[in-house]
Formats: sequence, structure tokens, C-alpha cells
Amino acid sequence: MKNLSLIQRLWLLLLLLVFLSLSGALLANLYNARGYLEQQLTAQNANTANSLALMINQNRADPVMAETLINAAFDQGHLRSVRWQGMDGKAKVERVNAVGFQLAPQWFQSLLPLSPADGRALVTSGWMQAGEVQVKAELGYAYESLWLGTLQTMLWLLGAGLLAGLLGSVDIVKLRRDLKQVVRQANAISEHRFIQIAEPSVPELATVTRAMNKMVARLQSYLQGLSAELDQLRRERHTDAVTGLANREALEQAVASAQEENEDASGYLLLVRLSGLAELNQRLGGERADQLLRQLAVDLEQEARRRKSWLAARLRGADFALFCPELEQEDASQLAETLCQQLALYRQMGLSDQPAVGHIGLCGFGQADDFAALLTRASQALAQAEAAGDNQWRRDDSAAPALASERDWRELLQQSCSQHQLQLRWYPVKDAQRQVLRHEAMLYRPARDGQPAINALRLVSHGLRLGLTHLADLEALRLALDSAPSASIAVNLSPASLAEPAFAGRVKDMTRGSKLSITFEFDETGLEEQWDAFLAFGEAARAAGHAVAVETRGHRLQLVARLDQAGVAYLVLDGALTRGIDQDAGRQALVKGLQRMTALMGIQLVAKGVASESDARSLAGMGIDGLTGPVVG
Repeated sequence: MKNLSLIQRLWLLLLLLVFLSLSGALLANLYNARGYLEQQLTAQNANTANSLALMINQNRADPVMAETLINAAFDQGHLRSVRWQGMDGKAKVERVNAVGFQLAPQWFQSLLPLSPADGRALVTSGWMQAGEVQVKAELGYAYESLWLGTLQTMLWLLGAGLLAGLLGSVDIVKLRRDLKQVVRQANAISEHRFIQIAEPSVPELATVTRAMNKMVARLQSYLQGLSAELDQLRRERHTDAVTGLANREALEQAVASAQEENEDASGYLLLVRLSGLAELNQRLGGERADQLLRQLAVDLEQEARRRKSWLAARLRGADFALFCPELEQEDASQLAETLCQQLALYRQMGLSDQPAVGHIGLCGFGQADDFAALLTRASQALAQAEAAGDNQWRRDDSAAPALASERDWRELLQQSCSQHQLQLRWYPVKDAQRQVLRHEAMLYRPARDGQPAINALRLVSHGLRLGLTHLADLEALRLALDSAPSASIAVNLSPASLAEPAFAGRVKDMTRGSKLSITFEFDETGLEEQWDAFLAFGEAARAAGHAVAVETRGHRLQLVARLDQAGVAYLVLDGALTRGIDQDAGRQALVKGLQRMTALMGIQLVAKGVASESDARSLAGMGIDGLTGPVVG
């Protein structure tokens, strides 16, 4: 009994209760039935004896008539023996049933013996006594009735017991479900996953659950408050107060991070300038001018959210920028045309009173382009657009990236995955003592068939646009399982892949039986749209002995505050947050705040793109658990 669980004890008590109840009811019924039958048999013996004695007396104890009467009574078959004996004790007439009637088992007769009294009556001839009539009943019929009654009673009691057991089991199943919910919540809290559950109907469990839910609510409220503080800090340092977009400093960090993390980084920078903003402010007022600024910010942010690593920023006054890594020339031109059409609509929306609302200049960038030079070329293209007319755009092709716009990306991605043309680069993730924690895989397509190499960001960017990220992710996982350099690895996956119905099942099938410890890293872009699928994927991954992680650039701190629900193993800080952090007090405060938040949730922090020893020392001093980047190796 010491090792029995509560549910097992309840089952045992239920079975014991049903057994004792049924046994008691059966025994009480049997003994009552036996007593009743004994009384009836005793009365039958007495009545039969008295009746025979009376009829013999009426015939003056004539032996012949007495024998006839005794035979008639005996032949009815319910008597064991009938005897008329004289005063001397000798039998004058006697009939005995030597065969008997044996339907009930002998063990049953021994268990419940029947002992009715014999029937006795005096026989007289006139005033003289002529002997005594003795009658004994045949007990076989009584045993048969008692046996059949016992079987029927057992069937009824068994049915009642099954019904009682069924009703009891329903309650136990409900209790078991409620207990599992409470245990699941307790386990989740021990794993720093703060979840709330519905209060069970059992008062004792409801009290426990209510207390745990209150604790979880307080912790979540604290995390949300801490997230809001960090977000406010980020906004003060890296966002524009009016529009909420990133500022020039954040844009410069994003460009530098993209160039450092990708050897063949390329794409386009769009520079947007609102025409005559100062004059419009004087004519229409500051409120209308701010509305125009905020509307442009919303449109640019909407475009930036569609692609990984894109960033919308306000540089100063009327100047905005849209940083678009891995954007093709043709797509960049189409994007500029779309934004120009949107600018023209602002007048119809009442946000401007002049035909020329704004202009766009775009220029391509490569690995070696300096940020200041990049802005200069974009400004030159913008000047050409302003000279071309209202709401126009122009492109600077002096350093356009060598991107093949005519390439059929859909065919290329499908062919690269189906024909196994992709490869992995492995990068070590080390702790502060430079001990390897795991190896991270980065997918790329090597140069082949006259086409240049394609990095992971470009593959993901076009995969997102075409809805094919799941193909690249599955191929990356296949390659990682085949070529893992250590027992602990990390594989980057896109949140958009979770929208593919069969994706999670394929991942589960591919990793079944693998002895590797795999962490699936997801970028924060698009994760909120697939949140439920991400939670389900994370739960399945943990059940299989693996883990999930999230990479952030610090733009979605409200999402970071919810990561406790997903049981995330660690949070990856993008290079835009870590590059030059030893000289940036603002980003140090932001990372320290993230460290406090993730420590409460039991989530480790990993810094990505660490490029200098000074940054590595600064990050280690802030309690960062893992480092990766050029300086790490």
C-alpha cells in the first residue's frame, strides 16, 4: 500500500467496497431464504402429518385404508418418508424415497444445511391410541429453490455492482484527469513554463489550482511589465518617437550585422523622402504632418514584416529607409513602384495637399559596402527621382548586386531540395570558457552550373515569398542528421514551415530513433502568426528528447515574454544586438534586461555574430550562456 498512487488506492477502495457490499447482501439474502424455507418445510411436515392422522382416525385406524392414504400422500413426490408406527414403535405402514432429488450441488447443501422439524401426529381408534404418523419432507426441492434463487440474486447483485463500479469509475476518471492537469501545470512551472489551467470541480484540487494560477498570473504580469520596460528602453535608444520605426543607429547596426553574418550579403536599400514636409507642417498643422509620417511608417513596417531581416527606419525629418537583404533587382523595382503608388494615394486620403507627396531612391549593396557610402548612392538616386517628377523612383546601378532576376526561384528551390544540391556549414556555439556547447548548421547552395553560391538568408527569403520554406528546412534537417559533427546540434527552421500540415510529422519521422540532441531554432519573424503550431511543435520536440529555441533582434519583446509557454531552451540574440556592445551602454542595459527576463523563465541566452574579444568579454560579464561568431571560431 505504501507504493500505491492515489488513483490506485481509490480503485482498490472502490473494488473492496463493491465486493463487501455485494458479499454482505448475498449472505444476508441466503440466510434469510434458508430460514424461510426451514419454516415452510416444518409447517408442511406438520400439516401433512396432521392431515394423514385425521383421515386415518376417521377410518378407525384401518390398516388397509391407512396404507392407501399414506401412499396417496407419498406419491405426490415432496416427501422423503412417511411412517405409521404402533404404540410399540414398530412400523405398520412406511414409505421411503431412497433416490431423492439432487439438483443443487452437494457443496452448496453442505454450506447451507436445511434442518426442518419432522411432522408428528397421534393416530387413535376410538378412545384407544393406535400409534403415531411421522412425516419428513424431501429437501431436494427446497435446495433447488434456494440454489436457483441464489443464482438469480448473484446476477442481480453483479449487475448492480457493475453499475456502481461504472459510476464510480467515471468519477475516478474525472479525478484522474483533474490530477493530471494539476501535475502537468506543476511540471510546467518546474520547467519555467508558466501556464494556467481551468479549476477542477474537486474542491481540494480547485484550491491548489487557484493558488498556482494566481502565482502564474503574477509571474506573467511581472514578465509583461519587464518586457514593457525593456521595450521602452529599446524605443528610447533605437526607435523614432513619432513613428515607432527604428532610427538611423539601429539601421546601421542591422546593415553591419547582415554583412558580417553573410559572406555574400546583398540586397537593396530604399530611401524614401516626403516632399516639402516643413511647408506641409506650416500649412496643415503638426497633427496632419504627424499623421502622414505615421501612415508611411505603417506601410514600410508592413513591407518589412514580410521578409526575414528586413528593417524599416526613419533616418531624420522626412527621410525614411527600408533595408531589404537578399532582394532581387526586379523585385526591388516592383517594390519601389508599389510604394510610389501608395505615396500618390496619401493625397486622396487627406494626408497631403500637394501632388508630389514623396520620392524613392534605391541602390544595391554588397558585402564590402560602407553604410555612409550606401546612403550617398541612395541619396543620389533619390535626387534623380525628385528631378523626374511627382512620386517617382530611381535606382542607382553603380554597385548593383549580381543577382539573377530572371532565375526561376521556385524551380531552383524545388530542384535543389529534391536533388540534394544544398549543403551545411557548421559553426560552434561555445560557453564563456570557450567550451563547445553545440554546433549550429547553416544551409547554403554551393556555386554550380555557372550560378553563384546562395546563402541561407537568400534561400529563406525566397522560400518565404514562394511558400517553400518547408522544403529547405526538411533538407537542412536531413543533412544535419547525416553529417552532425557532434552529439548536440542546432538546426534553423522557419516559422512559416509550421503552416505546412505535414511538416511537424515529417520532422518527427526523420528524428525518430536518432541519438542526437537537436535544438530547432526559429526566427521571431512570423512566429506570432504560427504560435499555436509552434507550441505544439515544441511540446512534441521535448517529448522526443529535443528542444526549441528562438532568435530575436529585440523588436518583439512582447513575444519574448511569452516564450515561457513554449518551453524554449535558449534565446539567440541577433548580431544587431551584440555588435559593438562593449561601447554601447543602451544595448548593454537591453541585454541585461533580457537576461533577467530569461533567467526567470529558465531560458539561456546565446549571443550571435560576436566579432570582437571585447564584445565577447562584455557579453560573458552580463551572464550570456553561449557565444557564436567570428571571434569564437
